[in-house]
Amino acid sequence: MQLFGFNIDIRSKRVVALENTVRSLQGQIVAGPSGWGTNYDSLFSGSGVITRQKALSVPAVFAAVDVVSKTLASLPFAPYMRTSTGAEKAVGHPLWAMETIEPSPYTTAFNFRRDLFADTCFGNAYAKISFKGNGRAYKLERLVPENVTVYQNQETGEPFYCVTRTDPGGKLRYEVLMQYEVLHLRGMTIDGWQGLDIASTFSSSLAMSIDATRYGHNYFNNNAAVDATVEFPNPLDGKAREIIENKIGKKHAGINNVGGIMVLDAGAKYNKIGTNPQEAMLNETRTFQAYESCRIFGVPAHMINVLDRSNFNNIEMMDNGFVNYCLMPLAEQCEQEHDVKLLTQSEKTSGSVFHRYDLSGLMRGDMKSRGEYEDKMLKNMVLTINDVREMNNLNEVPWGHTPYAQAGVTPVNEDGTI
Repeated sequence: MQLFGFNIDIRSKRVVALENTVRSLQGQIVAGPSGWGTNYDSLFSGSGVITRQKALSVPAVFAAVDVVSKTLASLPFAPYMRTSTGAEKAVGHPLWAMETIEPSPYTTAFNFRRDLFADTCFGNAYAKISFKGNGRAYKLERLVPENVTVYQNQETGEPFYCVTRTDPGGKLRYEVLMQYEVLHLRGMTIDGWQGLDIASTFSSSLAMSIDATRYGHNYFNNNAAVDATVEFPNPLDGKAREIIENKIGKKHAGINNVGGIMVLDAGAKYNKIGTNPQEAMLNETRTFQAYESCRIFGVPAHMINVLDRSNFNNIEMMDNGFVNYCLMPLAEQCEQEHDVKLLTQSEKTSGSVFHRYDLSGLMRGDMKSRGEYEDKMLKNMVLTINDVREMNNLNEVPWGHTPYAQAGVTPVNEDGTI
């Protein structure tokens, strides 16, 4: 808490007790199916322990997470205040600068939200809320998910968060945060308070993607190392075999020696037996794994540049599906989490202030469809000229607040008469 410009750490007996509970749980091992721990089980799944960083080494996974996070981070998000005619952006509200410009002195609002939604794609995103002496939030600090452990108070059922931090000297220290001190965005959950870890849940599928990428690298790097045999009419002793293998490997193996000429003598015969990546189904496997990544993160294939099943007739519909079924649930969760954790009780009870994500820009379609839509809204008096100008990021005009009827484009009076 910050009071008179000073950071004051006031910990209740309850928080101290929770910290002691956390310390007693730090050494416990979470057992997997084998009973030896989840890390032990993951080591034998094919590619070792699948972490978030290792999963992002798969191009399809990186592209899916990148398009979700940067799209949501670039959309307008702000607190709104209800008015007699609807709602307007709450410019000047104590939360305005923190949420739209600078969540903390170390990052911008765009980068903060992009990191937050990238973390959410993998199951859980956390941000510490710092409060002033008057109880109003003034800073948001993104927490690395790997450094946060969620526990549940066995007496009250309330979750609390243990954050592992490293001092400059390398010493570990633990910080316990209560539920109201943490913005927590999560994916699907089983226990009701922590999202499933995507990297762990889909470790087999992600491991297959990593192995396929690694296989392709080794295949081309070694020029499909064992793709031919050299047959001699007479038996070779061990030393002669070793000399021939080394010379052939030095001159013809590897990607830099593709297309070289091999000179054979002593009746030797070259027999090609290798397969190319197409025959080895490498391309099909990697394409299938790209679709698997799309299924995991709810992203249409064309959004990560997998275009073999896309055409101009269905891309716009898939774009709308991306907004409705992938982005909108995340935006709704973000709005509600900000409402619950950052607004005062009176603001929540009265509904005078709320948060809103503006997704309309993603639903506008192409310029032709957008023009037809705006024309219909104007003619049916659903929108005014200034409403349309605001949608297109244009300034208002003095005469733009008056609706116009379709017949003769005549202004409508306040009593509805023409």
